[in-house]
Amino acid sequence: MNIGSFMPIHSAWDPVVAQLREEFADHTWLEGLTPESPQISSLDLIIAGRIPPSVITEAVALKALFQPFTGVNHLPAEMMVARGVEVYNVHSNAFDVAERALAMTLAFYGRIIEFHNDLKNEVWHGFWVSRGAEDNWDSIYGRTCAILGTGAIGQELAKLLKAFNCRVYGWRRSKGAEVPEHFDAVLPTLQEAVNMAEIVFIALPATRETEGLLSRELLMTMKGKFLVNVGRGSIVDEEGLYEALKTGVLKGAAIDTWYTYPKTGVIGAPSRYPIHRLPNVILSPHVGGSTNQATRKSVEDTRQNIRAYLRTGHGIWRADLRKMY
Repeated sequence: MNIGSFMPIHSAWDPVVAQLREEFADHTWLEGLTPESPQISSLDLIIAGRIPPSVITEAVALKALFQPFTGVNHLPAEMMVARGVEVYNVHSNAFDVAERALAMTLAFYGRIIEFHNDLKNEVWHGFWVSRGAEDNWDSIYGRTCAILGTGAIGQELAKLLKAFNCRVYGWRRSKGAEVPEHFDAVLPTLQEAVNMAEIVFIALPATRETEGLLSRELLMTMKGKFLVNVGRGSIVDEEGLYEALKTGVLKGAAIDTWYTYPKTGVIGAPSRYPIHRLPNVILSPHVGGSTNQATRKSVEDTRQNIRAYLRTGHGIWRADLRKMY
C-alpha cells in the first residue's frame, strides 16, 4: 500500500515513520506531503492532522485516515462514509484537557489573573495591605459540578474534582444505566444537570446533535453559574453566551474552544462578539490538549493505530463518522 504522511518532517514524527517504514518495509512510505503533492491520488492510507477536504476528494484510492487527536468535525464525513473510508483517531489528551478545564476554573475562583496583573503594576491585595473580605478569593472545595459529556475527558475531570470534595453530576446524550466512576449520578436531562450545579463543564464533541445545545434560553436560566467550555464553541449559542456574561446572568466563564479562528497568522478575535473583552471570562486559545506529554502520547497511540491496521486490517481506536466522534 501507499502510505502518505502530511505530518511535519524534522519533528516527533520522524522516528515514528522511520520505525514503521522498517517494520513494514513492503509498503511505500511517502513523507512531508502537502495538499499540492502529486502522489495524493495513489494513497491508500493517510497520516494527517488538519488537511483540506480537497485532499480527501483527490485521494480516490483512500481506505483509511489516521489522525493524532480526537475531533473529526473538520472532515468531510458524508463523503468519507459514502466511500467507505475509515478514520482512526486517539483520545490521548483527555487528562490534559481535563487539567486545563480545572486550571481555568481555579484561576477564576482564585482571582489568579486579576491579582497577578495588579501586582505586576505594583498594586497589592489582601491582608498585608490591610484589605478586608473584598480581597478574598474563593475555593472550589465542596462545590456542586455538572459535566456535560461523560466520555474520556469527562471521566478524567470528575476524578480531579473529587480531590476537591466536589459533588459531580454527569449528563450524556446516550442513555445507559451505568454511572461512571467518580460521578455521583448521571442525570436524565440537560436542564436537570444545569440546575443542580454551580459549575458547569462542557466536554462534548461537535456533532449535529450538540450544535447550539446550550441555547440562549438555557443560558438565561443559569443565574450565578460558572461555565467552562473545553468541548467546542458550536455547542454554546454565541450571542446568548455574550449576553449572559455581559448582563451578569452567568457568574463567569472559562473558554478554550471558540467561534472564529485566524484564517492566516496569529491575530484575530475569538468571537463575533467582544466576549474576550469582558472581565468575567478566562481566555484560552484552544490549547487544552496541547501539552508536551499529550503530544508524545498522541504520536505513540497513532503509531499503534497504524501498526494494528497494517497487521490486521483494523486500527485500535476508530471514529464513528456518523456520530462525529
